[in-house]
Amino acid sequence: MSDTADLPSDLLELQRRWYAAEAGWASDPTDEKRIAFTAVGADLYAHPYWATAGNRHKAEMELKRAARPNTVREPAA
Repeated sequence: MSDTADLPSDLLELQRRWYAAEAGWASDPTDEKRIAFTAVGADLYAHPYWATAGNRHKAEMELKRAARPNTVREPAA
């Protein structure tokens, strides 16, 4: 996968929420933040896209790259 066009927008948003929940838990390691982080992770893991993704590892790496905060993306060649 080399293009984010194949990634569903709700999956991208879930990954962004996961990054935010991870940062929130890291800065305030309470049970409430851990539970929120775990819940987003479970939703991310169970997203229906993964049933059609083909190479899941490659798709996960692309998703993480595409959704990472403050990521500058190079234009497609």
